[in-house]
Amino acid sequence: MNETNTAAKFLVIYNEIDHYMRRVLNSDNYTDHGMLIRQMSEKNRLFQNYYTDLKLFAELRNLLVHNPYPDSANPLIVPHNYIVKKYEEIRNALLHPKKAMDVAVRREFIYTTSLNANAIEVMKTMNEKTYTHVPVVEREKMIGVFSENTILTYLVNNKDTIILKDTKIAEFKDFIGLDKHPSEYFKFTSRDTPLVDITVLFQEGLKARKRIAVVYVTQNGKQEEKLLGMITAWDIAGMV
Repeated sequence: MNETNTAAKFLVIYNEIDHYMRRVLNSDNYTDHGMLIRQMSEKNRLFQNYYTDLKLFAELRNLLVHNPYPDSANPLIVPHNYIVKKYEEIRNALLHPKKAMDVAVRREFIYTTSLNANAIEVMKTMNEKTYTHVPVVEREKMIGVFSENTILTYLVNNKDTIILKDTKIAEFKDFIGLDKHPSEYFKFTSRDTPLVDITVLFQEGLKARKRIAVVYVTQNGKQEEKLLGMITAWDIAGMV
């Protein structure tokens, strides 16, 4: 790519971001680009994350456009290919942000169980596949989570009980509720929740000495809705 094309591509990206911000903010053409970036960063985590680069690239754009020597040095400066690529990646992230269902493990690939399922068989599958959390589903709606935490809590509360080969998941019904896991908790989110917001959920760390184990996805983020997918910290590692 020659110098003129590199500069032109950089300016195209700038204009696309500028137009996007003006549309979202319903702003007129007289509002400064830097002000738009500040306003967007106050309401959008992605703009907040990229604030420093956006401001830097806006200054670079001004050097390209406001050239006092157009006849002798045009373009005045040439953005490095790395910078153009970086700006392009930021543009794509801002204008086409990933959402929950873009990264979630979809329902058809999630191992689930039911109250009538054989507990030993479920635990065997969990051990073989290294599953730590198995949604308990009835009529396509989650009623709880069967996990390693569930088994431990059950045994602690039933010291003289033996898990027999014909034991059903229903035997653990008092311990599978989403609020019955002593060291972990779960969240529900809508299918259109921005990935950056889901990342923040995991970054928040511990909540009352509990860690967030899984974010489950439904149409509008409600537990009583049909399960669409699930997201763990491993699913989003390094994506934002």
